[in-house]
Amino acid sequence: IANDTQLSATRRMLLITGPNMGGKSTYMRQTAVIALLACCGSFVPAVSATLGPIDAIYTRIGAADDLAGGRSTFMVEMTEAAAILHRATPQSLVLVDEIGRGTSTYDGLALAWAIAHRLAETNRSLALFATHYFELTRLAQDYPVCANVHLDAVEHGHKIVFLHAVEEGPASQSYGVQVAALAGMPPAVVRE
Repeated sequence: IANDTQLSATRRMLLITGPNMGGKSTYMRQTAVIALLACCGSFVPAVSATLGPIDAIYTRIGAADDLAGGRSTFMVEMTEAAAILHRATPQSLVLVDEIGRGTSTYDGLALAWAIAHRLAETNRSLALFATHYFELTRLAQDYPVCANVHLDAVEHGHKIVFLHAVEEGPASQSYGVQVAALAGMPPAVVRE
């Protein structure tokens, strides 16, 4: 599915919502790869691409621990996020995927909110920020440089169909129970 990405001086952060497996991470990665290829002077797989100067691409994606180094998955996540917040500039492209999952819901939400807020207001980076914390979609009401987009999905019968299309606005629901059922969870676990 071809999807546009529009970031500018007045639209610096996209808050990306939608179901797991809906394509949020793929959308973010393809944006970074296209930006990298364009900066190298290479062909890009896009109808058109207009990029300003990009001084760095920073990512906080995936879950990995460093047990040999004494760092949990959450500590690795926080260390990487801290490095981004210390280094990213207004010319940086920043990708943050599902930050704050390794702790309590309230701590995770508070950290995700604060990280997104700092990227938007202090770093002023061009950012793609994927989250399941729907509370973060309110940032677009408070900060005009933030916009909500979502990857669409629909329910067909008792199944979920991922459309992989990026649409404006926040997602209407997370489809977590449907994705769990798709993964093979016993019916008693995912009963609605």
